[in-house]
Amino acid sequence: MSSILTIDTNIWAYFFDKDCPEHRFVVEPVEKAIRSDEIWVNTIIIMELSHFLIKNLGPIQGGEKIDTFLTYPLTIQDLNYKSVLRSIEDLKRYSHFDIGGRDATIISLMRTLPSKRIMTHDQALKRVDWLKVIDPIP
Repeated sequence: MSSILTIDTNIWAYFFDKDCPEHRFVVEPVEKAIRSDEIWVNTIIIMELSHFLIKNLGPIQGGEKIDTFLTYPLTIQDLNYKSVLRSIEDLKRYSHFDIGGRDATIISLMRTLPSKRIMTHDQALKRVDWLKVIDPIP
């Protein structure tokens, strides 16, 4: 039986960029999640990952990695007016935790899901007490 999991941009970035020192820690947990969990992301995570990979790996290799990412069985939440309003509320609520606009969209996504599990290495998201953070990096 699968469970719902959100995977944050930083984990995806480490997964796809083999030169990141964190890469070796995330490969197994991400591959396991892809096989067994219902993975949710939002359009901001996709764009942020695209930016990272194209900037760090170049347009050809980075583009190929994004193409691969988009073949994974993901459930994607679009950013729309209603989700932006929720994100602004979460930005106001959690800005004192160093939550920025992009992380606020992730918090907003997480509020809509029955599961609050997120795989991330983001220290600010770890401060949100109702999130169940999985950090595969020691």
